[in-house]
Amino acid sequence: MMSYGYQPTTIVAPPAKFQALWFYSYYTQIQHQQLHEMSAWFRAIDKDRSGSISAMELQSLQVGYGPLGIETATKLIRVFDVDKSGQIDFYEYAALHQFINVLYANFLANDRNRSGTIDAHEIHRALGSSGFNLPFNTVNLLFLKASPRGYGLKFSDFLGLCSSIAIARSLFDVHDPMRTGVAHLNINQLYDIVSLV
Repeated sequence: MMSYGYQPTTIVAPPAKFQALWFYSYYTQIQHQQLHEMSAWFRAIDKDRSGSISAMELQSLQVGYGPLGIETATKLIRVFDVDKSGQIDFYEYAALHQFINVLYANFLANDRNRSGTIDAHEIHRALGSSGFNLPFNTVNLLFLKASPRGYGLKFSDFLGLCSSIAIARSLFDVHDPMRTGVAHLNINQLYDIVSLV
C-alpha cells in the first residue's frame, strides 16, 4: 500500500506518482461529492482501520449484482495495488471504484436486449467505451475462455474478464515506462505476466 497521506476526513489531490498511472483517468472522472462518499465507503470496508484495504476486505463491496467475491477482489487489488503490497490505499480504491462504475454503466448500455448478459460483440463495444481498445479477435478469445459454450456473460463474469485485461495492462506498463505501447521482455518476465493474469 502506497501511503499518499490519506486522511479519512480530508481528501487532498493525489501525488504526481499516482497521476502517472494508466488508471488515474478513472480517478479524474470522480466528482468532489463522490470522493467524499467513496471515502465513507472506504472507511466502512477498511475493517481493521489500517488505512488500506486487502482483497479479504474488498470482497464484501456490493456492486450491481452482489458482493465482489474473493477471486474478483484479488484481481482488482492486483490491478490497482501500485507498490504490490497486497493492499490499496484510498486513491487506489477510488480509481478502482470508478473503474467498476464505468464498467457497470457500459455493461448496461451494451446489454441491448436487457437479458442481464452480454455476448462477444457487446463486450467488444463495452470494453471500447471503457477505454480498452482491443481487436475483436482478442475479445472473442477472452469471451470464449470465460464462457466456453458461448453463453453471454453476466456482469460478475464481465468484471472478472475486465480485471484480467487490466492486470495485463498494469503489468505491461511496468515494462513500458515511456507508454509507447511497446515493451521488451525476456521470457521470465513474460511468464511472470502470464502467471499473474
